[in-house]
Amino acid sequence: MNIFSFFSGAGFLDLGFELEGHYNIVFVNEFHKAFNNVYQYARQKMNLPAPIYGHHVENIVYYVDGEHPEMMQNLMLLVNELKEQELTGFIGGPPCPDFSVAGKNKGKEGEKG
Repeated sequence: MNIFSFFSGAGFLDLGFELEGHYNIVFVNEFHKAFNNVYQYARQKMNLPAPIYGHHVENIVYYVDGEHPEMMQNLMLLVNELKEQELTGFIGGPPCPDFSVAGKNKGKEGEKG
């Protein structure tokens, strides 16, 4: 099963799916560049291939807001390309409250940071 991952953080949810053996992470999107860097480093150290559609550091809103139609269209092209091959899914990790813009925003100084 091919998986598109959003709110990926450092990749712990994705790696859990992928290491189970039946899932292939093909697209990663994380808003915070440092977390995306950690994710990429972990994949390298675990000898896992990079997602075929890459790692992206974007605001998730850009994929659905209508103000960035090229991003939505590109995502839909990728999904449709894979949909013809096998089942495709989406996962997303909830943001850690201490790092979330909507949360306490205390970062590493927070209770869960």
